[in-house]
Amino acid sequence: TEAMSKKKVGKREDWEDLDVNADSRLPASHGIIFMMNSLVLAAASVYLFSTIFDLTVEENAIWYGAVSAISAIILTLALQNRSKSLRNRLIASRGVELESTLQLKNKDSSDEKSKLRLQEAEAKRASINQEALSLSLAYTNAVFLTAIVVSTFFILRSQSPQINYAVSTTGSGALMFYLSTIKGK
Repeated sequence: TEAMSKKKVGKREDWEDLDVNADSRLPASHGIIFMMNSLVLAAASVYLFSTIFDLTVEENAIWYGAVSAISAIILTLALQNRSKSLRNRLIASRGVELESTLQLKNKDSSDEKSKLRLQEAEAKRASINQEALSLSLAYTNAVFLTAIVVSTFFILRSQSPQINYAVSTTGSGALMFYLSTIKGK
């Protein structure tokens, strides 16, 4: 029996070699797009405050830099969360197989028909990834900019411009992060 148990330990099953995190990862290009978008949104709030509230960039560079960096990081995380949840919902609603399942089937497939089906499923996943990217960018941008405007001109209008900038920008980013973590319908 010891010899049999040593044999079992030495032989690995196909599913043990699978990358279990493959189903939850976004393409690397999405991370770059998310960071660039977040930096543009942070720059938009800098532009808003430098033109309307006369907070010059030269005098408030450290303030702008710190708040913009924090809000860009928060927005990037919010975009990633939103995109992952949208992608998972689209995959489930369209019945596309997960990447780990495709990897397992790819090991077993030898005929041309099954390889064609695997390529087709991979193309569907790529399309779903692009849809999730587009939808998460559109939703996050719209809600973030709306939250900035509402908090700047209505909620925090009596505060000093520096406090208004810091709270409205980071608060809107935090709101986006919170909304991205809520489980949707």
